[in-house]
Amino acid sequence: MKTRANNRLLYIFSPMLLAGLAIALMGCGEMAMAPKPELPVSVSPGWSQKSFAKAQPVAGLPAGVRAQCWKAEYEGSGAAEIWICGFNGEGSAFDAAQRYPAGADRVKFQAGKYLAVVHWSGGSKADVTALVRAIQKSLGAR
Repeated sequence: MKTRANNRLLYIFSPMLLAGLAIALMGCGEMAMAPKPELPVSVSPGWSQKSFAKAQPVAGLPAGVRAQCWKAEYEGSGAAEIWICGFNGEGSAFDAAQRYPAGADRVKFQAGKYLAVVHWSGGSKADVTALVRAIQKSLGAR
């Protein structure tokens, strides 16, 4: 009798257990940080990438935000430092972009799970715009 009752409970609770496990596993997929992006090695008119490596988060990132960041340095008609911070979701990247402070010679944008901050010195407006657009395109910004 006891075995029959246990089998009945197993039959009832197995689908609920499987559904709970499936939901938990789907939630874990969201927690994965965005991977290192592919940035262009060169950008017309004359920008070339000098370095691109994992780095500390860019100064000014909101406190308590968890991100994995990389820093690229470009030289051309001027110099540019580009921080790309990957988050575990578009909402987190959007929130960080909204809260990141604006500044002179600096532009920020969000593309999917990434926040990009471009800081430059020198170079014409057209040259810097070309670099920023190339970075946006490589990150899949619309």
